[in-house]
Formats: sequence, structure tokens, C-alpha cells
Amino acid sequence: MLAALALGTAAFALAACGGTGDPLSDSSSAPGTSKVIVGSANFTESQVLGELYAQAMQAKGVQVETKPGIGSREVYIKALKDGSISVVPEYTGNLLLYVDPEATATTESEIMQALPAAIGEELKVLEPSQAQDQDVYVVTKQTAQQHGIASLDDLKKISANSILGGPSELQDRAYGPPGLEKIYGAKFKQFKPYDAPAVKVKDLNDNKIQVATFFTTEAAIRDNGYVMLTDPQSMILPQNVIPLARADMATNTAAVEAINAVQKALTTDELTALNKQVDSGQEEPHEAAAAWLKAKGLVS
Repeated sequence: MLAALALGTAAFALAACGGTGDPLSDSSSAPGTSKVIVGSANFTESQVLGELYAQAMQAKGVQVETKPGIGSREVYIKALKDGSISVVPEYTGNLLLYVDPEATATTESEIMQALPAAIGEELKVLEPSQAQDQDVYVVTKQTAQQHGIASLDDLKKISANSILGGPSELQDRAYGPPGLEKIYGAKFKQFKPYDAPAVKVKDLNDNKIQVATFFTTEAAIRDNGYVMLTDPQSMILPQNVIPLARADMATNTAAVEAINAVQKALTTDELTALNKQVDSGQEEPHEAAAAWLKAKGLVS
């Protein structure tokens, strides 16, 4: 809810007016400034989305700065609240569970109804996109065939002697190891954290880990023929792309309209293609974003 990436890591560039060094060190991002600071998490898709928002706003005359790759949800929500950034791409279900671990919403509409109160008055969610990016657990075809694994419910067959790999923050997420054990009875021998997606892919292919988490929009799943495990108990909630903004930034009409135009135009297939352009095609996030925005008529 996130956000999250495939066969290589990219050297991410700032689109138009970012800086170098600590991405949260620029004092120009203090609350009250007219500049909109777009943050993004430490994975490809979030950085592409951040560029889409930033460039769309710039095209409408909004003063924008980007601060890409600033870290996990724990980091960027703190940055939103202290004014280091103004807006960041998010994912509906994971965001809800992060701010309210006891949330009972399960459908897209229920999640959207619950989010405004759950995030508090400091923050606002803008319009959700039809584009989705689910967290998903995968195994190799060989592991699936050898052990008869097709769903998360099947993982208890192998978990005691298997290693689960995923981003470091997954370890404590409700849809991570705690949820697998509580909901599906699958307690893994070990959780191995990965910050480099390419290393995770290699280790899964080499059977150094037996199960791994990815995002459904990652090219690595299809490129390697991984088997995506079904989730019969709906442990992983719907994950529509949604901008999370400071309440004061959400009053900037031009900025909000520009971001919402991106949200309305974006589809899951297009998001998947954008990720692949960066991860496999070696494009920079700002380059992929610029081409998509031009094709959609959102920039001239």
C-alpha cells in the first residue's frame, strides 16, 4: 500500500527540481509554503506515480518539487505530518490497515468510506484510481507443482521448513507473517528481508527462499512464470492507487485537479507497463511518466 521492483534497480532521477542528499532535508518544504512537494516510497511504481503527479501539476502552473525514494510508509507518513512533503502515492487497503489495524472493511467502497476518519484531520485522500496493485505471494512453478500449492491456505504444507522473502517492513504487516500464521496457519522457518528486488528474484529462482511477496504490477512475476497464490480469506485488501495529501495541500484546487486527472486516466495495465519500462527497459521514472502524460493529453 505500495509502495514495494522487478529484475533490476534503477538510478532514480529527480524530475524537474529535486535535490541531492537527504531527500527530507530541504527546508523549503516547511508547512505553509506554496510549493507542492511530491514524495514517493522506495520502489519503482511509487516513484513513477510521484512523477506523474508532479509533472501533471507543473503543466497546470503549480510550483512542484519531487522527493523520491524516501522510504516505507512509516517514513513518508511522518514526513507528510511534519510538512517535509505535501502528497505521496498510496494504496487504499494497506493504508487503512496501517492507520487502523482493527479495521473491518473488506470491499473497495467500504475501505473508501473508512479512510477519511481513519487517517485523521491532518491528512486527506484524493480520488482513488481504477488502477490497482495488490500485494501477492508467489512461488516458482516447480515449488507449486512439487507441493501442490495454489493458495495461501496451502502454504502450511511447506512453511515450517521454508523461508519467506519480502520487503523489510512486511515482517510486521497484518498481511505479512503475522497474518499468514493467524489466518492460514502458516508459520515460516524464517523471514528474509529484501531491499533489492533483483536479489529477491534471484534467490527465489535459486530456491534460497521458497515463497516471496511481489506487487501484481511487477514484470518479474510474468517474466519468471511465478505462480500467484490465491487469497481465499481476503487477508490482502483491495489496493487502489490513491494520493495521500496534507490537508492544507488538498485546498490547492489546481494541484488537486491535476492529480485527479492522472488518477482518472490511469489503468492497472498501464501501470504495469510503466513499471516494466523502468525496471526492464531501463527508463528513468520521469521519462516514462512524461511519455504517458503526453499520450493522455495531460501535458503539452
